[in-house]
Formats: sequence, structure tokens, C-alpha cells
Amino acid sequence: MAEHLSFLEEELVGLPDTPAAFKPSQSQQVSALTRLSWISAAMGPVDTRVLLLPFLQSYQLSRRESDEILCVLAAQWRAVARGVVGVLKADEEERERRLSLLGSADASARRDESAAVTRALGEIAGALEPLAAKEEKCIRDEAVTSLLYLLRFFPDFRSQQAFAQRFLLPIASRLLHSDSGLFFSKCSAAKLVPALYAYAAPAAGQVDDGVEKEKTEQEEGRDQRPAASREASAPEEKRVESEDSDLRRPELNLDRSELRSLFEKLLTHEALLVRRDAAVEVPAFVRHWRRIRDQTRQSACSEDAAQTLEEDPQGLGDFFLPTLKKMIADTIDFLRAAAVGSLLQLALLFPSASSQTFSASAVFPLLSAAVSDPSWRVRAVVARGLAALTAAFPSQFASQFYPCLQPLLRDSALRDVRQAAIRAVGEIAEVLPADEVSEYLVPLVPQLLQENAMSPAAAAAGVLPVVAPPTLSSPLLCNSPLLAPVLEVALPVARAAGAASAQTVLASLALLLNSREESHVRMTYATRDSERQRPMGRRRDPERIARRKRARIRKKRS
Repeated sequence: MAEHLSFLEEELVGLPDTPAAFKPSQSQQVSALTRLSWISAAMGPVDTRVLLLPFLQSYQLSRRESDEILCVLAAQWRAVARGVVGVLKADEEERERRLSLLGSADASARRDESAAVTRALGEIAGALEPLAAKEEKCIRDEAVTSLLYLLRFFPDFRSQQAFAQRFLLPIASRLLHSDSGLFFSKCSAAKLVPALYAYAAPAAGQVDDGVEKEKTEQEEGRDQRPAASREASAPEEKRVESEDSDLRRPELNLDRSELRSLFEKLLTHEALLVRRDAAVEVPAFVRHWRRIRDQTRQSACSEDAAQTLEEDPQGLGDFFLPTLKKMIADTIDFLRAAAVGSLLQLALLFPSASSQTFSASAVFPLLSAAVSDPSWRVRAVVARGLAALTAAFPSQFASQFYPCLQPLLRDSALRDVRQAAIRAVGEIAEVLPADEVSEYLVPLVPQLLQENAMSPAAAAAGVLPVVAPPTLSSPLLCNSPLLAPVLEVALPVARAAGAASAQTVLASLALLLNSREESHVRMTYATRDSERQRPMGRRRDPERIARRKRARIRKKRS
């Protein structure tokens, strides 16, 4: 299969005697990298591990200054990983066999092949580590995605945990402790740590029973092999033992408590981007934990592996809650926005229950302060999250969310805050009962229509220059861009309310239709005519529709 590698080398670096002016351009190299899956499938898993991996590693080192190539290569390492495992051209039965290869193997031949594939995936992880520390954000994101993608090739939790503790957790530790003077590696570590948290050791000094059992089986398998086979694999075994000794270094072998402590340091790091990325990723601890726990319970894994994840991850919300509350009082607005967004996500992940240590009631008092925040970024986060909060906690709408919704509907940031709040009204109407919609949301619709619909005289005043930014008491701009969102929200609110309340909304719409001359108002109103009829009780009769269809069919036949 060397001809396939020669073809790829010619596309990426050119022939040795090719003049510099005729070397492959950057766009040609990017196009060639997108075909790595074809090359890996044609070469097969063995040649991909032996020939293609070293070539791509050296090629990556030679293109350290080309961000576009590195970004594509960081994503294409996933295709190379599929080629290493051998699932690109395999049928369904062969694909299942290849994927189960990385699980607990009994036969010595399968164990040797599984070890070779695992080492190759570890080499791919090592090639992705410097990409995760690059300055360009797209390269870092693709590298982190590819690093976590490697766990998909392992069929059970034990094999995933062994690979994560051997390769991925040390990479995350090195990114956390990087002393290069730049903070970009810590941004990638902030995304890796929550995803790998469930695979770390539960406590310091506690050795995982599954890993010890796997090591015992490997030692027994090595003793049962022939002498020639043991001598041939002796150098490789020494290299694996040296890697295991490196993992026993305290700065690399991290448990869950140490990961939480290191992540909390990221939340208070001097670099603002590190603090923001860490704050955004706080809910990912719970999401990844629950995803891995559900996968472990659904798969036919051992009971001890399932018990490892039985601990309730709700302590994660309590652990970072004080730091997030401090970040809300920060002077940087995008840090406050990230903290508020994480708190809202935590509230959605932990619905209120008496048995839970973390309750959403700890987040609700912070909403009023976020609504009155001087930065529109923070207020926009609350406006975008009100609908989801109401869907999760409908009983708290009247006491907690409705007081926050009212000032957001009059916010001075038209497109970023007020438009999100207006659209939230329509989404909230779908989850609230009809009586609450009639009491709280229906009175808002005529006010919104009146505030965002200006007369022609007021529209003529819009040509005057703006000498000061708008405030809460400032008049709305003429020809408001929010009129269309209000029209889109009015009809869903009327449909969710009762018949009497729907008449109020429809009367306001009819008044607006008669007083405005703009075509887009009439068009918006006309396109939703069918929805407008539903709250009035004049729903379409299925039998009448069927009779009309039969009449049309008879007319065509005649």
C-alpha cells in the first residue's frame, strides 16, 4: 500500500525534484487532507498505523505556521482514527468485531492487536496535544473534539476509562500546567476536564479495580505466549511500562477532587478568556456525567463500573456555585454573562426536588440583578433563557419570571434583548395553562403592538439624528424592527388563551391592520389567517375537508 502513501505525499508536499514554484499550494493541501479517509480505507488498518501515522506526524510538524492546514488536519485526525481501528470499509459484522476489539479481549492475538490499536490511538492523541494549545480558536476546538472522539472506539466504560487515564487525562494535565507563558492551552483544558471528569479516579490514591484486573490479564497473557513472541514484543512492553511510570507522576495522575480544584483555579485565572471558557463549561460536568452514566447502564457492562458512576453529581453544582456568584459581580461584562448563563443551565439541569442538594431556588434571586445589569450581554442571556426556565419551572412564572420579563420587553437594546424577550413571550405561552396566559401574557400583546407601531407623523420624525443612546424612558424608534416579531407572537398567545382573551388580541390586531399602510404588516397578518381562526373556535372540520376532496375528484373524472 505504499503507492497510496506516495500519492498522498505528492499531493501534500510534492515530488523531491519539483521546483518551489510548482509545489502544492495551501488550498491544494487542504483539499488533499479532506481525502484522508479514502487513503486510510485503501491502506488498511495495519498500513495506516505503520506508514500513514508517522508521515502525518512529520507533516504536521512542518506546517506549524499554517493555521488553515492545521485546522483541517485537526478535524481529519478523526478519519485517520477510524482508519486505524479499521471501520471505514468494513461491513456491519466486521465493524462490530473491530469495535469490540478494544474491549476486554481473551485471546492473545486479539490482545496484541488491541494493544497495537490502542497505542496508535494514543499517538493520534499525542499529535492532537500541540494543536490544542494553538492560538487560533478553531484549531483548538477541532483538536479537543478529536481528542474526545477517540473514546467512541471503546465499547465499554472500563476500556474508555483505561484509555482516558493513560492518554487523555495526562494531556489535560499537561495543558493545565503548561508554562509556555500563553493561556490558550488552558482554554482547551477547560473543555477537556468536564468531559473526562467521570473517567478519573474517584479519590486520591485509590487504584481502579478494573485497571488492575486488566493489567493482571495482560501479564498472564504475556506469560502464556511463546518465548519468541515474548522476545519480539519486549521493547514494546518496556515502552508501555515507561508510559505507565509517567502516569504515576503526581501532576499527571489526577483524581476527581484534584480536577475540581484545578478547574476552580481556571475560574479565577488572570486571563479573561480562560475564566470565560471555564465558566461556560461548568454545566458540562453534569451533562457529560449523566451521558456516560446512561451509556454505562444501557450497555452490558460490569456492575462495579455502574456503581462507580452512582454517586450523584449534584455536588458539582454546589462546588462551583460560590465562584460563579463572585463572577456575577465582576467588572467585565462578558464574564458576568458567562456566569449567568452557566447558572441558568445548572438550574435547568437540576429541577427542584427536596432530595437534591443543589436547587434552582439558589439561582432565582440572581435573575433580578441580572435583568437590571448595565450590560446588554447579561440581559440578553436572561431574555434567551426565560422560555426554558418557564418550561422547567412553570409554577415559578408568576413569582419569579414575570417580574423579569416586563423590563426586558422595554429594554433599550432593541435587537439583542427586547427582540429575544418578545419571542420568549410566544414560547412561554405554549407551556403555561390558559388561565395564566390570559392573566399575564394577553395584556402584554396590545401594549407591544402599540409601542412598536408608530403613526406616519412619528415615522417622519425618524429622520432626525440620534444625539444620545436610548434609555428605558425614551420613545421607541419609528418603523420599529420589532413589529414583525410582535405580530408573530400575538397569534400564538391568542391561540393559547381562552376565547374571551383571544378576542382582545384579535381586536388589537384588527386595529393595527386598519391604521397601518405598510405592506409587510398586511402580509404578516394574512399569512397567519389560518392560525387566527383557531382561537375563535372555527377550526377546520375534517369531514368537510374530506367531502371537498371527494367533490374535486369527481369533478376531475367527469
